[in-house]
Amino acid sequence: MYCNTSVTTQVARGVLAVACIAGAIMLVPRFWPAIGLFAVAVYLMRGCPACWLMGLIEAIESRADQKRTRREEEPYHVVR
Repeated sequence: MYCNTSVTTQVARGVLAVACIAGAIMLVPRFWPAIGLFAVAVYLMRGCPACWLMGLIEAIESRADQKRTRREEEPYHVVR
C-alpha cells in the first residue's frame, strides 16, 4: 500500500491523530473547529484507523525484512 519504513513516525502520527480526535470531541459545541480537528486526524491516519494500523504493520514488516536482509548479506567469518 503506502509504507513508511519508520515505525516511530507511524506511531507519532497515531498519537497525534488520537489527540486531534480527543480535541474534536471536546470541541463538539463549536462545530467548525471540531470538524477541522477531525479532518486533521483523518489526514494523519491516512484514512481510517484501520488504514493507520495496516500502515503500522507494514512498517514493522518492512523493518524486519531490512534487518533480515542485512544479516544475510553479512559475510560469515570462519575461524580455523
